[in-house]
Amino acid sequence: MRKETRHRIKIKKPNGFLYGLVYILFYPILKIFFRLKVDRRDYRPPKGPFIVLSNHKSFIDFLVAMLTVYPRRLNAVAAQKFFYYRPLNVLLPIMGCIPKNLFDPDVRSVLGIFSVIKNGGNLLIFPEGRCSVDGSYMGINKATGKLVKKLNVPVVSCHIEGSYICMPFWRKGVRLGRVRVTLANLFDTEDTRLLDVDEINRRIDCRLSGSDTPAPSKPFQVFRAKRLAEGLENIIYYCPVCEKEFTLETQGNTIRCSACGATAEMDRYAMLNPVQGGVLPETLSKWYEKQAAHEMRALSSDMEPVKAEVIVRMPLKPGQGVVPCGNGELQLDPEGWRFDGTILGEDTHLFFPIDSVPAIPFDPKDDFQIYAKGRFYMFTPVDNPQKCAKYAVIGECAYWRFSVDPQMTYEFGIS
Repeated sequence: MRKETRHRIKIKKPNGFLYGLVYILFYPILKIFFRLKVDRRDYRPPKGPFIVLSNHKSFIDFLVAMLTVYPRRLNAVAAQKFFYYRPLNVLLPIMGCIPKNLFDPDVRSVLGIFSVIKNGGNLLIFPEGRCSVDGSYMGINKATGKLVKKLNVPVVSCHIEGSYICMPFWRKGVRLGRVRVTLANLFDTEDTRLLDVDEINRRIDCRLSGSDTPAPSKPFQVFRAKRLAEGLENIIYYCPVCEKEFTLETQGNTIRCSACGATAEMDRYAMLNPVQGGVLPETLSKWYEKQAAHEMRALSSDMEPVKAEVIVRMPLKPGQGVVPCGNGELQLDPEGWRFDGTILGEDTHLFFPIDSVPAIPFDPKDDFQIYAKGRFYMFTPVDNPQKCAKYAVIGECAYWRFSVDPQMTYEFGIS
């Protein structure tokens, strides 16, 4: 009985007044500053509870997805870490958000999801589990299809385009541009009952990746072309021309390798145009693929462990954020991640099996994260915070190299 009580969580319906206020304040902003266009031709609001599944290219996607189906209100599934920061630790529960430990079986979030549907609510889920690093679709966990089938309610897809270059992963702030949303009915209850899990996942991938959607007639772009490339060196660290690492520099709209001189200029469409030296990849997704391929070549069953001296941060109390609480050595080998050091003044030894870490979310030049058994740990490399991107890439490549039964639908680095 005590065990059941521990896992029971109460998810409120989104506060109607606050939800309406957010719509009144922010929907006009999306329309004016991001030229938001919503295609609802294939969307019919379901009767009763339903799920919205959305791709996730930017941190403004939460607003975009929630407001484009208004006046229907959505309980959004959000990363657990946000519930520890003020004022989000107060606002998110009021808005009915469900905390989720990313890429980790989380009984609390599953119970919260089922309770929302049972009580007649609607869900917003970003099944990629994180914001896209390079703007490409990153695939979903195969458990998504199982959840959809188990819930057995209508599913609506929300495909967002353009938000990545308006609010890119590698830098703070927003840039004015164009955002387009395509809302469409994806499954009805008959579909979720008759289709098998693999077919459900395939259709979700197809819809959220945009592979079954015609290309937009006009390319998405930002309206001002200043400082477009600054910050790219915090997610792109490998030069495919000279194969050196951490030699990339950005200024204004240009990115340059200090070792070989290869230079490209980012335009308003997020394309990289060669300026001098060797030819760099023309898109961030292609560059990220080359970066992943570079790391994948170094991985083998007899590899030397990848080691890093790290500072550890963890959440201690709601509202206090995530605070430094230890340090030590983190290493990766074919079996998984191992940490040896101190946390909260005690000697600590942690092991995260490779199969339990399918993805490594990270915050550029700040930390990379491992979620396990209801907890999450943020690691910051002591020697160079830019290496957060490198360890995230290595970790995901290692998952695909050594995992016995990968549970993600898209192989990392290959879209």
